[in-house]
Amino acid sequence: MNALYATDRYFMKTCIRGKLFALILLFLPFQAAMAVTSQHTTKALFPVSVEFNWHNQYEFAGYFAAEKQGYYQHAGIRLDLKKWESNDDVLHKVATGKVDLGVVYGSVLADYVHGAPIKLVMPSFQFSPIVFLSHHPINSWEDLKGKKIVEHGNLYLKDVLVKLKTSASQKANFTITSSSGRLQDFVDGKVDLYAGYETNEPYRLKHLGVPFHIVDPKDYGVQGYGGLLVTSNSFARAYPDIVYKFKQATIKGWQYALSHPAETVDYILANYSVKKSRAAMLNEASKTGRYVSSGDQKIGDIDNAKLLVMVSEARETGLITQAEMKNFDVDDFVFNGGQLMFTPEELAYLAKKPVIKLANDIHWGPFQFIDQQMHYKGICADYFHLLSEKTGLTFSTVKHKDWSQVVQLAKEGKLDVYPCAVPTPERKKYMRFTKPYMSFPMVLLGRQSMSYVGKYDQLNNQVVAVVKGGWSSEYLTEHFPKIRRLPVRTVKEGIQAVLDGRATAFSGNLGVINYINHQNGFTGVHVIGQSSDRFDIAIGVQKDNPVLFSILQKGLSAISEHERQEIYNKWIKLEVVNRLDKTQLWSIFVSVTAVVLSVLLLALIYRYQKNKQQEYIGQIHELTFATLIDMSSFRLIKVTESYARLTGYGKHELLGMNYLDLAANEMSDDQKHHIYSQVSNGKVWHGEMKGKSKDGEDYWVYVTFTPVTNILGKVAYASATRVDITDKKRIEKLSIIDEMTGLYNRRHFNQVVEREINRAKRQGTDLAVAMLDIDYFKNINDKYGHQVGDEVLMRIASSFKKAFHRGNDFTFRMGGEEFLVLSAFTCEEDFKNYLERFCRDIQALGIENEGSSYGVLTVSIGAVFYSSDMLENSTKLYQDVDQRLYEAKQSGRNRVVI
Repeated sequence: MNALYATDRYFMKTCIRGKLFALILLFLPFQAAMAVTSQHTTKALFPVSVEFNWHNQYEFAGYFAAEKQGYYQHAGIRLDLKKWESNDDVLHKVATGKVDLGVVYGSVLADYVHGAPIKLVMPSFQFSPIVFLSHHPINSWEDLKGKKIVEHGNLYLKDVLVKLKTSASQKANFTITSSSGRLQDFVDGKVDLYAGYETNEPYRLKHLGVPFHIVDPKDYGVQGYGGLLVTSNSFARAYPDIVYKFKQATIKGWQYALSHPAETVDYILANYSVKKSRAAMLNEASKTGRYVSSGDQKIGDIDNAKLLVMVSEARETGLITQAEMKNFDVDDFVFNGGQLMFTPEELAYLAKKPVIKLANDIHWGPFQFIDQQMHYKGICADYFHLLSEKTGLTFSTVKHKDWSQVVQLAKEGKLDVYPCAVPTPERKKYMRFTKPYMSFPMVLLGRQSMSYVGKYDQLNNQVVAVVKGGWSSEYLTEHFPKIRRLPVRTVKEGIQAVLDGRATAFSGNLGVINYINHQNGFTGVHVIGQSSDRFDIAIGVQKDNPVLFSILQKGLSAISEHERQEIYNKWIKLEVVNRLDKTQLWSIFVSVTAVVLSVLLLALIYRYQKNKQQEYIGQIHELTFATLIDMSSFRLIKVTESYARLTGYGKHELLGMNYLDLAANEMSDDQKHHIYSQVSNGKVWHGEMKGKSKDGEDYWVYVTFTPVTNILGKVAYASATRVDITDKKRIEKLSIIDEMTGLYNRRHFNQVVEREINRAKRQGTDLAVAMLDIDYFKNINDKYGHQVGDEVLMRIASSFKKAFHRGNDFTFRMGGEEFLVLSAFTCEEDFKNYLERFCRDIQALGIENEGSSYGVLTVSIGAVFYSSDMLENSTKLYQDVDQRLYEAKQSGRNRVVI
């Protein structure tokens, strides 16, 4: 019985346990699923607060569309959109961390220059739609007298006021007033000039039946980014991956919004408080696309040259000073966190705070060395200081071992990273190398008596000193086995081996040789040859640590060009200073201890040393865009790698080419002959020169041709050194070219007109001036839309430029539909006949315009033909030609009045 009871109890327990286990099995998947969902939601959605600088509308469609389509969610972001109030200072809220990101105006560049801790993430608009709306036409500074103006502190609108002031003959008193954000203030006449978007307010005013006029900054040559998204330095440092993902999601949002305007508008209306009708929003959407993406510029693109133009405009308006403009650091201002977007695996690695052991050379200045205080110094050391700042990694260095010992430890895996090494085949067996971050020539150093060594195999069976374990040693072993190698511990030992006769030459890095030579005051040696191969210096990481490799590659990519140049300049300058210090000390010593004869000897020595210094500086110039030209044929006989990269040709292609054939077609034969004659006569020529690369791209350099004489004193060669000024020229072009038409803008007219007047007076020549206005152009915008209107403007501008394309013609877009030309004709009759033929040609284009008396587009032209003694100043010239244009329009249009 007891046994039966025990059996039954066991059976019941087993059944109960089985049912409980079954229930647990049923519940666990659900619980696990819940846990996974909860974990995913918590991990995936990082809250990011954003505030716009205006009411909710299509201006911010990219953000709304990214939310609608789930792009932010997919990126792990939850959008927390803050409501904008008219008295909100969005920039201040971003800088102080009250919101993570904000949309601000172009004047943010001045705030950055004044110390605001911010980064530019992206612009929504490649050029801003912002305009002034006025009740009456504004054509001059005087028209602003007594007006109340709302300009939001906007950079572009401030610049328009400055440009109107440049031609003012008297003071105009007006009032800048703060904005309530209500268009009704303009409708009710409480303000006279109202800042609005061309894509927004004009439609609403037309719907209300309120007449208005537009003052567009672009008509005055003022054009820059709009809808600038910024974040704080602290948020960018703490969450670079979030900022980067937010930017990419927003760009996708804009792509969706531009291709699905109706769906985006409906989403905004359904989910947010909007002060506009659906029809107004759709109208805004139809006009927004051309501002978001323009030409080759993609959505969200940032051009540093364009930012520099904007900073220049900030200086013109008085928002910043000239000194502040020069200190503007464009690399620091623009967020580049996309390069430092660490993966979860990389973040986990960094969280462990590992100490990375560097396999550094203690005797390889100026790249890396240990100084007397046992500190790691040099170019590479400065790079790794920046890498530590950008990644948070900590590095330890070797202090007491020579290079061959360091290489052996790295092979054994006892050191983690080569901070500064050439990726040789041997090292690649155990290290993975980043992209090179420096490149220097491999050269041969020999005694002063040695002549030039064109090829390394000329040294077969001779002794060449190389640093043990260095790339030169490996290179000679592989490519020139017949050269006898003398292994040395340091570069200094190698140079001493040349001086004491143990070696014919020393093979090494030009930068290191220069540095060691100057540090130790060696004389009696010089560079006797150069290899076609170079010291391409990179970071090597043990192959079993791919995570560290990825972190260092991203950190290296995030080092700006400005930071790289600062490091380079620091060590090059140090090299020259050290040399001068030794010369001065020697001068003092000799002057105290020597007699008059010794002083004379000192002067000779000092001159010799200066000549040597110039020789070393010349060698450093080889690292830039230097070339050597044969003056008998003006063909290139020596070129540097950097010049080859600039032109897009290979070095072998450049050798033997006529240098002037590389100049752009704009250079005349007379200009080429002038350069050749000046250099041939022993004179230095320098100036700006436009070149054409192999792939057809233009580049600009400031070039200096220095004559080089042979032993007979005859000019045999020309040494050419260059500074790449392509970016500078791009900035100049951006500031004087109308972006839509490609003609010069009004800003350039103001710069050119006085010069042309003075030239005509000085040379006693005539000046022909004509101003063109498109008849009834407003009808085209109203009936066919602004997109068609823009296309018409571009067609007229193209015809205008073709008609006046001579070298002494200047064509300008003065604003809106007005164009102007400065030209030269033999007489007034020829000028008038030419203009009348141009009018007929425009009418013959047959561009439809129902508002015109002819049914097609026509133009009116006012012109003045000045003899040199009639010319006064630019203000009088503009008034004269404007009056003739007025007469042409009043007398029936489609005609010329001269």
